[in-house]
Amino acid sequence: MADPIQVVRSFCDAMGKRDPDILRPFLADDVLYQNSGMPAKRGVDEVIGDLAGQFAMFPDTYEYRMENIASAGEVVLTERVDMINGFDGSLHGVPVMGTFVVHDGQITRWTDYFDAGLISKMLNGEDYAGLVPATA
Repeated sequence: MADPIQVVRSFCDAMGKRDPDILRPFLADDVLYQNSGMPAKRGVDEVIGDLAGQFAMFPDTYEYRMENIASAGEVVLTERVDMINGFDGSLHGVPVMGTFVVHDGQITRWTDYFDAGLISKMLNGEDYAGLVPATA
């Protein structure tokens, strides 16, 4: 049986390749994916389509930098800084907490929690330095 932390770590590392087809094997056929505050996506094809749209929205970079990762059984919790380029080309780190459920080596549920207002400030060039969590 695949280690849930290793599955999630490998999946998050693969996000930087910005190729939805590389991500497909990590996802169960009936995977449920949701960014907090946005409609859920169900099924591998719908999730892959959503990820392709995200990659198109941020064409220059898309990287997950893992700060912390922990698991209890099939549930894996991540604290990440997701890197995106703003409209002006500047690089921004979005603090994200994620919950993944891994069953039989595949992700069956993935939910990310983040501050959408912070992303808006980043993309609009506002000063947000005091609004992001400090890292050690």
